[in-house]
Amino acid sequence: MSPTTVQTAIDDFVRYADTVEKSDAQATPDQCLEMLSQYLVHYSDLFNEMESEEEPADFADWEEGLDNHMSALLEGDVEAVGHLGNLPLEALDPEHMRDFLGWFVLRETSDGELLQAYSDTLRAWVDFILARGWWKHDVYLGFIEVLEEVTPEAVRVARVSRVLFHFIRSGGGVPPRMRGQRFSRFVEGHAQVSTLAENSLQFSFHHQDELIGPVILPAPILGMIEVGDVFDLELGMRGDAWVIVDVGPVYPSCVYVEVEEYQGLDKLS
Repeated sequence: MSPTTVQTAIDDFVRYADTVEKSDAQATPDQCLEMLSQYLVHYSDLFNEMESEEEPADFADWEEGLDNHMSALLEGDVEAVGHLGNLPLEALDPEHMRDFLGWFVLRETSDGELLQAYSDTLRAWVDFILARGWWKHDVYLGFIEVLEEVTPEAVRVARVSRVLFHFIRSGGGVPPRMRGQRFSRFVEGHAQVSTLAENSLQFSFHHQDELIGPVILPAPILGMIEVGDVFDLELGMRGDAWVIVDVGPVYPSCVYVEVEEYQGLDKLS
């Protein structure tokens, strides 16, 4: 395997991209790869600087340090750290691409076109790595397979999130006969679509032993949703009807696994 680092592969690609003809894409390659770096540093299994065998510091000191850091961020005095140091390129796994595009980016945006632009950048980057001889062809194919699987799903659920947001904020989530009634119950969190019917769906919350629903939605919206999709949402019961009170990101089932099923990637020492 090549001794090249991930940071070198990113820097060389960004310089290369600056020499080719620019397109009208929403995102530049450096924007996408900077975000990828943030994910790898702070959310992947590749860095464990924050883990230590030493005794944890006093909670009050830790809390004060966090408050100071957040204040500095708000004042613009601290930039997010995204440099990957000497992380070897061989440490990168196709599942990091799945997690980045199908989870991390979806937390930040529901713009399907931006997600597609990010995917195009990642595809061009892995093509560049192969052309430089830094990956063997079978390794390259693993990354391409994941990108081809997760991209259409990420774009789809981003559109679901955006459409649902506007539908709910316009009052479309509350049946006219129920408007004005008080809510009798709320449920919120990450909920997975368990069943889809002609005009409704049911959700399951994994911390509860019950199905929530049916939740009635217009057919065009239901047509965009698939069983297994995971919604960050709040549901409320008005009368005998469940309605979506608020919705955040939506994630495709291809990035979601049960906690007890997930073995995880081994951390590098």
